[in-house]
Amino acid sequence: MAMTPERIRKRLVRVFNTILPGKSAEEIPEATMDNTEAWDSLATLSLFTLAEEEFGIKLGLDLIGQTKSFAALEKLVTEKVG
Repeated sequence: MAMTPERIRKRLVRVFNTILPGKSAEEIPEATMDNTEAWDSLATLSLFTLAEEEFGIKLGLDLIGQTKSFAALEKLVTEKVG
């Protein structure tokens, strides 16, 4: 059974907040590396790792350099989960 986009987002917001606390649930979908303090390449790696655990998927570290926003991470997770 495919997971709904709303459910994916809710779980991914929780993952994001674990790694990069400080943004509200409403702000997180608009988060980017440029507008989020402490979001660096290490934080991106942590986001990937925790998202993989949360959803039971493999995101592929080759895509880590292209993932500079919550929206990009959400799209990637949605493609893998769906």
